[in-house]
Amino acid sequence: MRLASFADIRTLDPAVTSDALAAEALELMFAGLVDFDAQGKVAPDLAERFEVSPDGTDYRFVLRAGLVFHDGSPLTADDVKRSIERSLAPDTPNSFASFYDRIAGFEDFTTGKAPHLDGVTVGGRFVVSIRLREPDATFLSALAMHSLRPVCPSAGDKYDPTWLPCGAGPFKLVAGNWDRGRSLLLLRHDGYHRPGEPYLDAVQWSYGMNGVTQRFKLEAGELDGTRELSLADTARFMRDPRWKALGDYDSARSISAEGMNVEMPPFDNVEVRRAVANALDRDQYRLLRAANLEALTRVLSRSFRDEDPAFPGQKHDLAAALEHMARAGFPYDPTTGQGGYPKTIVYVVYKQGLIELTGQLLQQQLARIGLRVELKVVSYSTYLSLTKRRGTTTMAPEGWQEDFPDASDFFDPLFASSAINDEDSNNTSFYRNPVLDELLVRGRKELDPATRKRMYDEADAMVCADAPWALTYAYRSWTLHQPYVRGFVPHPVWSEYVAKSWLDRAATAVASRSGVLRDVRYAAGGAPP
Repeated sequence: MRLASFADIRTLDPAVTSDALAAEALELMFAGLVDFDAQGKVAPDLAERFEVSPDGTDYRFVLRAGLVFHDGSPLTADDVKRSIERSLAPDTPNSFASFYDRIAGFEDFTTGKAPHLDGVTVGGRFVVSIRLREPDATFLSALAMHSLRPVCPSAGDKYDPTWLPCGAGPFKLVAGNWDRGRSLLLLRHDGYHRPGEPYLDAVQWSYGMNGVTQRFKLEAGELDGTRELSLADTARFMRDPRWKALGDYDSARSISAEGMNVEMPPFDNVEVRRAVANALDRDQYRLLRAANLEALTRVLSRSFRDEDPAFPGQKHDLAAALEHMARAGFPYDPTTGQGGYPKTIVYVVYKQGLIELTGQLLQQQLARIGLRVELKVVSYSTYLSLTKRRGTTTMAPEGWQEDFPDASDFFDPLFASSAINDEDSNNTSFYRNPVLDELLVRGRKELDPATRKRMYDEADAMVCADAPWALTYAYRSWTLHQPYVRGFVPHPVWSEYVAKSWLDRAATAVASRSGVLRDVRYAAGGAPP
């Protein structure tokens, strides 16, 4: 399976990876105790089964027999405990660590006061138990993420950036098959615990490939799929009867925004941030890609809320934006162009079609209220490094794709003070609000759905008012595959999920004879060869 992306990945260590692109490979390389099934529900994976105590604080996992890592070593309960402790160790820059702070002994272990995590215990070769200090409605979903998944003994018990990533997923990385900045090749793991899977022999990504090149390679049969087509190309393929049936929309699992570092001027002033939130005309953002974008005025996507016209979200109001600038001490006269913030704001953006367009739109819209923005275009990996480092980036485009289907996932990793790190910070606005922190703590352990909904609506209103992010749009990707790609169905959690896909070689031969895809139809489903 040949895939591509305009961007690049920095690391494939599940303990420290936080970007959605790397997650495509991590899902193939590392298996967890549990994972999300085709309906987005948590289901056993490496664990044959698990049990939860009535009070929701004790979890007992029984591993499948005969599990092996990519290097052939057996996977036992000791490896599970070692991997969890390695991921949460004090020296590991894990931006997702706060997801697991309910594990008993978390604070003592992560601050170096205790040598081991008391809440994780081994009960024999194939049994591992995790004890929480209080109920956590999100724990199983957080455990289904990549961060704590078992890693090979070669990883040791401490994070090492030179380690060759090695796990127990359906595909493995062999030394020499990761050309940083260019490509990644994963090979079939013959010892995978699901008999007969995976069906593919290998999955290869080419990185740094722009959308136009991806389109040409797809048409020439040199790529098997893409989800990074331009607006014009997406519209063209969707109108073409030969291609339309071969494309699928992801569910709307992501949000986008203009992020502001609240520790750096001028955005250390909440009035300036509110001015930005009011200045943005989100409908103009939406029109850049009308088929893929939905204007966004609050944090939670439609999956987690009802329509409420009275909700105090972020709305386009130029007069209000100018009033906020005046309150901040930077009055601006749109008629004369006098006043406003006296310095240029550097906006760090990575090179990709849509983000470059929205960056230019941001320049135009903020100029109307006296904020002058300069675009600084960098590579995607540089963008991640800069925006996640404290005191480095004043303003940048931000986005978030849910890790698991729960409202808390749009707040805990992005706006909780516990998600702030000096390096590799998930809270890239470095925003702190003790009232919000306390609300999020209560929300995670609240088990009543109606009560939780009210709590996260309150959190949403709080973030909208403080405006560390000026929300812009929700995004859906349109993924297009060749007709010979079989078994591909968009996953409700994982992007570009090909773990259960295969290639129909007869269809491949038909496509390759002309060099360009013909009008060939293959029914979905069927069995792999």
